[in-house]
Amino acid sequence: MGISLREMVKTLRFHGGLIHSALESIDSECLEIIPIKNSGSFGKQFRHILDVRNSYLDALQSGTLDFYRKDINHLLENNKQELLEELKCVMEEFSSMVLTYSSQKVSDKWIDCTPSMKYLGENFRNISPLQLTGMITEHEIFHEGELALYYRATNIKFPDNWIVWGLV
Repeated sequence: MGISLREMVKTLRFHGGLIHSALESIDSECLEIIPIKNSGSFGKQFRHILDVRNSYLDALQSGTLDFYRKDINHLLENNKQELLEELKCVMEEFSSMVLTYSSQKVSDKWIDCTPSMKYLGENFRNISPLQLTGMITEHEIFHEGELALYYRATNIKFPDNWIVWGLV
């Protein structure tokens, strides 16, 4: 038997917690630092994670996954407290909403990914909430890797819970 939706959400929340603790561990001034040439600032990195979380939440609500957001708030990039609150709020809302699907019904709701085919590829025209949860988790993990590079490049101490990556 495969992994349950509840287990997937637990994993997602774990990785979301790593992102949250990463933001909590830096000073607000660090949000403006661009630690690696041709990369965004710390603030842009966290704001991007929030934008993608919002895209996945919108997909659950509307039935369409569209990464081409028109409501990106670049001012958040320099507001640590608001970024943190929004990241936590959207994670909680996504987790709660996806858990409303029972194991039997999780593949009954299909999400149209046509607007985001450029990023996902032809094999992902329609996905279930289970697949959506896997994709958002993969995105969180990817950005944990990017944040690890940012931390190393700036010699910022990793949060204690990053011991899971052997980085403490």
